[in-house]
Amino acid sequence: MTEPSLFQRDIRAALDESVARLPYRVTHRLEAARAAALARHQPVGQQRLVAALRLAPAGPGGDRAQAPLWWRIGVAALPLLVVVLGLYAIAVWNDTETSDEIAEIDTAVLTDEVPLTAYTDRGFGVFLKNIRQD
Repeated sequence: MTEPSLFQRDIRAALDESVARLPYRVTHRLEAARAAALARHQPVGQQRLVAALRLAPAGPGGDRAQAPLWWRIGVAALPLLVVVLGLYAIAVWNDTETSDEIAEIDTAVLTDEVPLTAYTDRGFGVFLKNIRQD
């Protein structure tokens, strides 16, 4: 902490002198107000963090402590909506990939020179295994 300047020291001395002349009730109220202010005081960085985390719009009088019901429901439902949309997108993508693979296999079978009855023959599977091993 920096050292107070001469001007700051003079102001502090003048305030200390005048406080001695105040009645007890005033000094007691000032002391209580100072204690309450110190209890509510948060460091600047913490104030910014608290303000950033509050998602509720300012209500009447600037009170942000209680958000409207529709806002709280919307904020609570947002993650669920994101998960549902993500799962739907994955399902659509999977169906597209599967249908593309099936179409590719069908195209290969239909354009092949082997007759379709060869695929139903029991010996054809053995024939394919023997070809792959060679």
